[in-house]
This record gives sequence, C-alpha cells and structure tokens, in this order.
Amino acid sequence: MEDSLEIRTTRDGSRTLYSHAFRQSFHSMHGALTEASHVFLEGAKLSELFQSRKEMSILEVGFGAGLNWLLTASLALRHQVSLTYTGLDLQIPNADLLSRLSYGELIETPPLAQHLIQWRGTFDGAVPSGTYHLPHDGGSILQLHIGEATTANLSPNAYDCVYLDAFDPKSNPILWTLEFIQQLHDTLCGGGCLATYSAAGRVRRALVTSGFSVMRRPGPPGKREVLVARKPCPADP
Repeated sequence: MEDSLEIRTTRDGSRTLYSHAFRQSFHSMHGALTEASHVFLEGAKLSELFQSRKEMSILEVGFGAGLNWLLTASLALRHQVSLTYTGLDLQIPNADLLSRLSYGELIETPPLAQHLIQWRGTFDGAVPSGTYHLPHDGGSILQLHIGEATTANLSPNAYDCVYLDAFDPKSNPILWTLEFIQQLHDTLCGGGCLATYSAAGRVRRALVTSGFSVMRRPGPPGKREVLVARKPCPADP
C-alpha cells in the first residue's frame, strides 16, 4: 500500500496522501483540514451535538490516515463527551507516513495523533484484517475494522452519525451502492445523520431510496455542494 501513497501539501497548508492506485487524494487538494472540518464536523453539527450529549457513537467509511477521527476526537475531549468512533478501511498507512502528515499539529490534543502512530508502528508491514480497539483519554475509544467495509458487522440503530468518506463512486463503486447505503441507513439511530463530500446524482438518489431525508449544502473550496442525509426519527411523518 505504502508504495502507492505520496504525501502532498494542500492549499490550506495541511497535508494529505495521494493514492496512485486510486488516482486521487485522501482529501481535497484545496485544503485537507478545511474539507474535513466543513464536510464532516460542520455537516454533522458536532459542536451543537457535543454540547447536549455525554456520549456519541460515530462510524466512518474510509478512515484513511485518520484526520476526520482526530478532529472529531479532539472536539469530543474539549466538550468532555465519551466518543466511540468506528473506522472502516482496507488498510492504514504506515507509522512513518502518519508521522510525516503532522496531523497532531492541527488539533488541540496532539497526543491523539501519536497514539495512532504508535499503534500502527507495532505492525511490520500491513495490518492484518480484523477489528482493533484503541482506548484513549476521556473514556473514548477508536475501533478500526481492517478489511472490506461491506464485511463489517453494522448493528441496527448503533450510530449517531456516519461519515461517508470513501474514494469516489467511480473508483470505488462498491461503497456507494444502494445496498451498502441502505446498510448505513439501518445502522444509524433515528434522527442520526450521514455526511459526505459527494453530491453525485446517483449517491443522492440512493440516499433518498434508502429512506434518508437529503439536504444539499454549500461545499468547501473547490466543491460547489455536498450532501447531508438525515434518518427520520420513529415519530417523524
């Protein structure tokens, strides 16, 4: 995996990885930090949720190098929210690449980034397929499912939010199918939301067909719009 990854600096000064295998970057070249904050944290309205909740459970499809998790976990610590964060991905970049991305400099709690780097450094080569539990400060935990996301055990009504951040529908179509999006709908609690950078028509239609209420919102620099989808509460009409 590492042979096909290259570190690139985006326009807001934060770094991302470019995958030669998928021919795209993990985050927008217009700004990795800007995109992650705008699309996922702001899209899910996490600041508001963390002010009213003591516990949260979030699922990310496409964990990548962990930027979305680091921003989310750092915000949860600030608000003293106990966070269970589950990340799905085929593989995690090696410790050297994670370290060189310098994501610890982007958050209020740099030890979170070092925690992931140290865990990744315990493996020589690829991380074997399986589920790994990484407890950290504040009674929170990072759960990493290494393997095909479609094989993950997604229990019904298990998550408050979903970040759908897989490589785009053209290069990784299996994670944007109606069948998989239906699984994401079912694993959300009533009233929960799914945030994604994609505004493709096929994605929006799959979300609607799965039972989501879908809203377009302005995108970050370089993207006209993104999507937020809400699962109705049981009492909603």
